[in-house]
Amino acid sequence: MEALDPPETSTPDKLLPLDPQPTRWESVIDAATANRKRWRWLVRAVSVAGVAVAAGASAAALAWSFGGGAHGTVLQRAAATLGDRPVLHFVIRGGWGGALIDLKTGSRNYLYATEEFWYEQGGRIHEISRFAGVAQGDATYSADRRSSLNQKLGSLVTRYRQSLRDGSALVLGRDVVEGQQVYWIRIDSEMRTDAHNRLHKWAHDVAVSKETFEPVAVREMRDGKPGPNGNSIVLKAESVPKSEGNFARMPRDSSGLPLKIAWMGFLTPSEASAVLGRPALWVGHSVAGLDLARIWKDERSEGYKRKRRGWAKTYTGVTFFYGTLDENGDPASSRNASGAGPPMPFVQVSESRTLDSLFQRVVTNYSPAEGSILVFDARIAIMRKDGLYFALDASSEGALLAAARTLQRVPSRDTSPGSVSPSIRGPSI
Repeated sequence: MEALDPPETSTPDKLLPLDPQPTRWESVIDAATANRKRWRWLVRAVSVAGVAVAAGASAAALAWSFGGGAHGTVLQRAAATLGDRPVLHFVIRGGWGGALIDLKTGSRNYLYATEEFWYEQGGRIHEISRFAGVAQGDATYSADRRSSLNQKLGSLVTRYRQSLRDGSALVLGRDVVEGQQVYWIRIDSEMRTDAHNRLHKWAHDVAVSKETFEPVAVREMRDGKPGPNGNSIVLKAESVPKSEGNFARMPRDSSGLPLKIAWMGFLTPSEASAVLGRPALWVGHSVAGLDLARIWKDERSEGYKRKRRGWAKTYTGVTFFYGTLDENGDPASSRNASGAGPPMPFVQVSESRTLDSLFQRVVTNYSPAEGSILVFDARIAIMRKDGLYFALDASSEGALLAAARTLQRVPSRDTSPGSVSPSIRGPSI
């Protein structure tokens, strides 16, 4: 997928009122964030507990006229752009992604995830998730299985056309999104709880072009506060014949299989190479002012077989940790000595010969070209070098990039014992 610039986002105070102005709900609610902690191919929404609430606007307000009867209302013209064929087809660029950084020049491009949906009213949803053009997952599921679909995208896929037709949608006002003049349309609103069982008012809006009335962006609103991921951009919205939806059940993927990740051992640099079966890469005895504290073996397993009492597949790798260890010899990067405040400085470099689904966070089946690094949230990154795949974590982006730029093969033999940190000279595996 082509590198894209970060999206423009909108906030309610930038909306320009329409004249005449339609009846509004009690408050305009802005985008709530979708949970990307795993960052598996399928975004998981918070649990739904609550009921949808009525728009609270009169039929006359909902049918508010734009430019005269001959042209129809905003809602009518927006509905007409989708067509009447039975299956809705959307391609949406999400609000999350990563910065692709050239390690030599430092130049950056932003890469986004996309979700493609096919939906037949009252039926099933077919969803394909991609990152940088590489498939992250492919699934088909019931349209009422809301836990499998981001609420923001779900409202567009399952509610958009119907709300335009039945008069439950509401035109909110004007804005500028992606350089286009748009109208924001409220699709639905509901009261539901978050992960802490606190009740919130949520709503979902679609921005349509003032010129073409085609969807431009989607946002999710919660209690009047915008979410950090901003708008999701609509790349395509249309209706297609049923034959193009492909609603057949997909084969079960590895996300539904039992999984296990284990970290073990106190290795020396040469032992790390032995685990990999080839020379490992490291950044030396120190990086960004942090000393090498521990090297351990990674084991990633999937598909437990009860009859055989073993795993169907197991992959191995190694991790070099630079920073401070706790009293148990484990990384002390998640908290400072007092147990509060910012994380302690650290750099963690994990490497593997395989790009299996458990090796790296955020995305699967994808690694950028050698000579570049893909950074998420400034402290998580993936890259490849010298035939190995890398997943890096650090307490700062500067430390992360310093490690990425200094990766080199470990010596064929360990240096003198005095030059190896005592913490990594524990019992080997």
